[in-house]
Amino acid sequence: MTNQGLAVYENGYPVTFGHIDNRGIARPSALFDMMQDAATAHAETLHLSSQDLGAFWVLSRLHCTVCRPVYPHETIDIRTWCAGIKGATWLRAFALSIDGQQIGQAISSWVVLDWADHHIIRPNRIPAAQDYMELAKKECPPIPGKLTCGQTVPHHVHTVRYSDLDINGHMNNVKIVDVVCDGLELDRLQNQFVSEIQVNYTSECMPGEEILISAGNAADGCRYLFGQAGSQPRFEAMAKLSAWAKKEEN
Repeated sequence: MTNQGLAVYENGYPVTFGHIDNRGIARPSALFDMMQDAATAHAETLHLSSQDLGAFWVLSRLHCTVCRPVYPHETIDIRTWCAGIKGATWLRAFALSIDGQQIGQAISSWVVLDWADHHIIRPNRIPAAQDYMELAKKECPPIPGKLTCGQTVPHHVHTVRYSDLDINGHMNNVKIVDVVCDGLELDRLQNQFVSEIQVNYTSECMPGEEILISAGNAADGCRYLFGQAGSQPRFEAMAKLSAWAKKEEN
């Protein structure tokens, strides 16, 4: 575990038409899905998988920026590495590249939950946490902060159903990104892409729950979204849109 060769995991992810939206570019959720896969694979390499821990990982927050849209048939090279531990959260960083050029980066925070009652298991109760810290870079990047959603209005209601669920029995974080993007109404924005996005996962979205998504624009030029079941918060998100020119067909 102290071998620094384990410190970074890298893999290439081909972009297929299953990742593409109605505008011909990759959905933001596709990038989240690829990063989640890379994080899982790296955890397995470090013997920090759910099977190793007897518990499961949950993404708490993720902040991602990209400088351009991603197109079908491109391959995203994702590098991920241990970025330290703060409190109950394990930090993980990502770099996204295409053809040797970095197009994006991300920082995420994760927690470990026990199977029985989904309570957080703090890193000081996990022996492998020390090994994780040894692999981390010296400077620990800031955890993605709390979002102030401000003035929002109801946008739509999403009912959690079978297609949203993952192996942990709750709505998968990637599916939540899709719901957030529904609130952004990306299908109507032919000349803008999501250049920055942060999602904070507050609480599990369970089968059958009706999630009210509220949305609003802020003075900083970002759009903020808030998901709640009844009076209970489930997630909050921020997105920034940037202009793009549609790629010409060869």
